[in-house]
Amino acid sequence: MSYLSRPQINFKGVAYCNPSTGDNNDFANIFDVDTLQFTPVMSVIQNPPDKPQVTVIEPYGQQTFPYQGPSDASDARTWIMGLMDNVEDGGPYGQQAHWNYYGDHGTRLDNTVIKSIQARPGVVVPTDDPLYSATVNLIGTPSPMQFKDPVIVDNDPYALITSQIFSYGITVTGKDASGNPVTMISANPTSRAYAYYISVFKNLDPNAIGFQGVSAIFLCSVPSGPNIQINTSLNSPALTDLASAVAAGAGLQLRFIFYDAIYQIDPKTLHENFAAGNYTPNPYIGFTLGSLGVLAPGDMLSAPPNRKLNVQSPFYWDPNAVCGPPTTVPNPDNAKRLGITLANLDLVNEVVSLDCVSTFPECNVKTNTKFNLGPMTLDLLDNSGGRITLGNIPYDQTTYETYAGLVEIPLSTHPQLAEIKAAAAATSFLAIHSTNLNVDLLRESTGLDIQTEDRAIYFDAQTLANWNDPNEQPVAGTAQVTVRVFLQDQPVQNEVRVNLEYWMCDKSQINPSKPQVNVPSRYFTVAGATHLADTIYPNPNYNPKQPESPSNPKTISVITDQVTIPANSDGTLTLNLTALRPGTSLIRFVDPTLPQVTPGFVWDNCSYSCVRILPFDDYRAVPDSQINEWSYIYAHFFNYFALLYPIMSRVIPWGPLDAPNNPDTVKQFAFNMKSFTNPAVWNTTIYMPITRDLSAGKRALLWRWCGLQGA
Repeated sequence: MSYLSRPQINFKGVAYCNPSTGDNNDFANIFDVDTLQFTPVMSVIQNPPDKPQVTVIEPYGQQTFPYQGPSDASDARTWIMGLMDNVEDGGPYGQQAHWNYYGDHGTRLDNTVIKSIQARPGVVVPTDDPLYSATVNLIGTPSPMQFKDPVIVDNDPYALITSQIFSYGITVTGKDASGNPVTMISANPTSRAYAYYISVFKNLDPNAIGFQGVSAIFLCSVPSGPNIQINTSLNSPALTDLASAVAAGAGLQLRFIFYDAIYQIDPKTLHENFAAGNYTPNPYIGFTLGSLGVLAPGDMLSAPPNRKLNVQSPFYWDPNAVCGPPTTVPNPDNAKRLGITLANLDLVNEVVSLDCVSTFPECNVKTNTKFNLGPMTLDLLDNSGGRITLGNIPYDQTTYETYAGLVEIPLSTHPQLAEIKAAAAATSFLAIHSTNLNVDLLRESTGLDIQTEDRAIYFDAQTLANWNDPNEQPVAGTAQVTVRVFLQDQPVQNEVRVNLEYWMCDKSQINPSKPQVNVPSRYFTVAGATHLADTIYPNPNYNPKQPESPSNPKTISVITDQVTIPANSDGTLTLNLTALRPGTSLIRFVDPTLPQVTPGFVWDNCSYSCVRILPFDDYRAVPDSQINEWSYIYAHFFNYFALLYPIMSRVIPWGPLDAPNNPDTVKQFAFNMKSFTNPAVWNTTIYMPITRDLSAGKRALLWRWCGLQGA
């Protein structure tokens, strides 16, 4: 089952993504993600020595800003909105706050159109089925709040690989026979969705700017229950088929991709807007393709199901032939890769299904024409070197957009069907093969597939049971990460070992392509893990043009532990984490039996979890009289959010100093602030702050202040 199997509702639409980027530290070093403190001297990034240096145009030549505290908030805000020249990421212009200082983190699937409906065998869906008139949406938590969309949040705002989407539900709305609006599908609550299989080679057009050539897929599900409502009274064979399949499965599942997305206001115009007092959001807008199907029993709610083709071999792009074919001349500077692909080899129904939504690149950001790789086949390989071609893979633009990247290859009439079944019953592996290049550009791994629902974790470095008890001693914070281990889509039953590697985003390089590096000292421990010798990797960011140095090492040493997944555990193990210090880092899950490959910039073929440990903020010794002073609560609470996430100043007038600043009005929001920062609503879209970077101690401070206002 899963969305790779029928029934499938496939749609195309507009991707809308509006995160705030003031905390990204891409173009300027503004704050520290570990301590959640502003940098004493905020600084503009400098390009590598062999590239032109950035120039701050306005304020002219001000490469740094000395930030001493809230009294500097007004000038800091002006500096953060400054304009830079000679930047590399989508330049020539940029801003210290990058592309969307006033984003509200809202994200949507807009203007979706159902392009195809793939029903199960025996079900005929007519072209006038009411479902074809419908739109598919993710919705936010119902609320009287101003912000009603799902929200996209980076667990680690410095990095690219930790995006997550909080939503409330999936809705499909259309029209009945009389043309009246009707809800066809309503399902909630949805699981959190995480960015998977980020590809920086999704569009090879050299005119792509920013993240326009990048894609990511997301997956969320709603488990079976009364909150899945599928309207079967509309004379829709498609809806009846889906309802029957969901009843036999474990719920409803949605997979979608964001791609070819770019901000709509160029940095220079955005700066002019800001200078005129027009604080404009600047969302990324692009395309989305999605498929709605059935959650299979035993599948995870948010982790991609089925078999993974994640061993990538490069092909070489010829800049003189932008849309292909690939060149046969190896040139590391022009090496490209196919995106990770999921596969379901269904021998019962004699069909193999592929999710190619991020597999094959485009080559033109205006037309989304597909890059011509020549004929591509799906092959089945066995350990003895045997190869059976299962069929051709269509990847033309029309097929891609009609079926949202899903491809079916029927096997029932295959002349080697018996051999296919025999090979599949033994140890076999799938590969996507280039006929012209005579090479497997993508292949299924022979090793373990290690997945987790806990892909983005938050907890406190230290915590208290009672934040009102001044004598209680804090204890180290704890959290859990549960991993599940599969081999070719089946949970392992034998005892296996998994290595845990500790990485983090390189905080010494403040630029949009910050690499992941090893952790210099642990942020947390894992109970029962065995410590191994450090794993040594070549540094993928080593610059041979510069002398080897601590800031430019040839190799990196990664702290490594190992855990054992017990036999007969259905491949499941819960890791118990204990905090050592605040900060943000990654656990990479590695099969120790395989040759190790250094993760690339976007970690597209890695399994990992991002762990964010919040600081211990203890205000218990501060008297109520001081907390009730506006200058104190602004300096120790509101200023941080007002400066990094200024969109909230449109709702609550808490500053910065040159924005509306009315303490009496802010006090009227005390009840709402206490309600929306309640951990009970943490998994909803109404939780504040949207970024989830509120420590328990800071929450206790806010709640004390709210209580003093009568909330």
